[in-house]
Amino acid sequence: MRVIKILVAFMGVLIVAGVALVVYGVSRQEDGGIVTDDPTPSVPVAGQVDASSGLDPKPVAQLAPFGTINIDLAPGETLVDFSRQGSEATVRLEGRQGSRLVVVSLRDGTILGQILLVEPQ
Repeated sequence: MRVIKILVAFMGVLIVAGVALVVYGVSRQEDGGIVTDDPTPSVPVAGQVDASSGLDPKPVAQLAPFGTINIDLAPGETLVDFSRQGSEATVRLEGRQGSRLVVVSLRDGTILGQILLVEPQ
């Protein structure tokens, strides 16, 4: 009987300690972490290069103005979506004949090609 009382008391201490640790952990998350005077970010920021890494920062190539790009639209065709990746842009057009993707070079303004999205026959 004495052993059971000791075990119950020990488990009670463990429960109280566990609840205290949970409360402590939740309060630290609400505070937003540890505040330091160190100006360096805790995670790398895109575009920054650490001087100690030995890497030379490469400048990002800027696109020159490319003027006006004309894309011929079929009757009833409308622009649905536009996306850019690097020096190429993809324009999604929808019309009565279906959809098509037009890939355009932003370097020289030429149409690189198109992808027709048609239903199977």
